[in-house]
Amino acid sequence: MYFIRHGQSLGNQLGVFLGHTDLDLSELGYRQAACTAQYLKDIKIDKVYSSDLLRAYNTCGEYLKVTGKEAEKTTELREIFVGQWENQPFDYLQEHFKQSYGIWLSDLGSARPEDGESIAELEQRIVRFCERVAKENDGKTVALFTHATVIRAFFNYAYGRPLKEIQNLHWVTNASVSSVEYCDGKFTVSEYGTDGFLSGL
Repeated sequence: MYFIRHGQSLGNQLGVFLGHTDLDLSELGYRQAACTAQYLKDIKIDKVYSSDLLRAYNTCGEYLKVTGKEAEKTTELREIFVGQWENQPFDYLQEHFKQSYGIWLSDLGSARPEDGESIAELEQRIVRFCERVAKENDGKTVALFTHATVIRAFFNYAYGRPLKEIQNLHWVTNASVSSVEYCDGKFTVSEYGTDGFLSGL
């Protein structure tokens, strides 16, 4: 299973927390997505899934262009929903949500944005989805185009770490590739945050 983070989004460029807010890729994001597509095109991938949010689906779109494949859109691969934090600048969060955003920064596994989804709920969502996808595609290779917090939560689980240790796992970069293998009900990490192919950008 290959996990691809979307390219730079307009939200990344503006320094706002998008969550489910649906902004597209930046110009750089499209160039990153095209590089990632070239990196992935010679890997035999049998099935493609993508978050339905523009920044992920349009990253996926660059891959679909060079391979002629189709993708299944799903809300299960969406970024964490951050409630009152949606589309707010990070400076604003530090000023207006000192306690809850402070927890996000210092104890991510315990974090829950106001009126949003907790990290624990996100982990449950993505693990449940990936287990289903793995079982439905036994013996095959799949690609999932998704978001940073989704990848961080899933890979913390795949490494066999408790949620409180997610703080020690770094964010993957835009348009990077991570992967796991699934066997006998267990995910094993193969790579996390591979991005050397983006060095020219």
